[in-house]
Amino acid sequence: MAPDRVTSLDGLRGLAALVVVVHHALLTMSGFSAVYWGLAEPWFVTPFAHTPLHVVWAGGEAVLVFFVLSGVVLTLPATGERRIRWRSYYPSRLLRLYLPVAAAVVFAVACALLWPRFVGEGYSEWVRAHGEELTPAGVVRDMALLDGTSWLNSPLWSLRWEVVFSLLLPVYIWVAVRFGRRWWPVIAGLLAAVSAFGSAVGSDAMRYLPFFGFGALVAVNLSQITRSMQRLFTRPRGALAEIVAGTIAVLLVTFAWWGPAATEPVGTALRAIPVVIGVVLVVLLAIGSPGAQRLLSTRLLTAVGTISFSLYLTHEPIVVSLAVMTPPEHSWIAPVVALPICMVAAWCFWRWVERPSHRLARSVARSLSPSEPQTGRWGRRGQQAGSPRTEQDSRT
Repeated sequence: MAPDRVTSLDGLRGLAALVVVVHHALLTMSGFSAVYWGLAEPWFVTPFAHTPLHVVWAGGEAVLVFFVLSGVVLTLPATGERRIRWRSYYPSRLLRLYLPVAAAVVFAVACALLWPRFVGEGYSEWVRAHGEELTPAGVVRDMALLDGTSWLNSPLWSLRWEVVFSLLLPVYIWVAVRFGRRWWPVIAGLLAAVSAFGSAVGSDAMRYLPFFGFGALVAVNLSQITRSMQRLFTRPRGALAEIVAGTIAVLLVTFAWWGPAATEPVGTALRAIPVVIGVVLVVLLAIGSPGAQRLLSTRLLTAVGTISFSLYLTHEPIVVSLAVMTPPEHSWIAPVVALPICMVAAWCFWRWVERPSHRLARSVARSLSPSEPQTGRWGRRGQQAGSPRTEQDSRT
């Protein structure tokens, strides 16, 4: 039997959220923004752009980790004795996602009105990209998510795929539970191929939705994964094996930044596969590596994990506002002061928006399924994993 809770996954969620904040904070500087706009970067940026050191601000890759974690958490209830009650799941899940998103959009509108984002030359390409016209139609589109999002609060792009996955959860669970234990190598290979093909042809749905499938596979095989990794890392020289595995994970996750360049579709697909493997390996290490568990179970990271959804939703309007208030020749100021301000704002958002949304979602779930048990495996504070209370959503 798998352990009752993997605290390190909370820490991994917190660490990924911090990487996203650092990512956007650095993009306020022209030198770092140039990396993502395909421009020539200054010499001091290159070591952090095209080497494995890119991992410290690999925001896009951190989002992929969030996707896998969502797949794990939402699939886990289906692997135990508890039966998912879909009539309560859908309303509570959508409330859990959309109420904080709507509040985050309102917050971003307020920031954009207080500190207009139309800036001239000298600011980074990323900051100038936020200078879109603010319209009611655009605000509604951002709140709806499914038709794409704007630059008002650009991390919302990933919530689109969270919503799609949430709606398709029965399909993911059916495939994972029915075939995922025996045929997981075949399914994992197909998921990797679909994601790589999506990267090659520019299909976001094909690129991102397979990551939730990897999370579902991890969920249904969690006990076996935990036992296998414990045997591997508790053997003699287990610590060395952890270091090697961690190094490999970093190399794979950042492969697209330091690996061979590719412009043809086949090359693009091949470059994407190591990243897919690396992202899944990161989650597996968080589950089964004693060293990773100790690191990710620290109070700091688990605390950040608790407010990670709020941090994800609110940090970018603050970062952009700091950037436009700062003269371009002093663009270093925004990255320096952004993190503490974003952490305070995230805690306030969690306290006054996200947590009440959780409570409302739980209340709706109870009213629609009054006989549903409120405790179970893998839950935080006695709550079943996958319930509105336990799930910490991701996104960059």
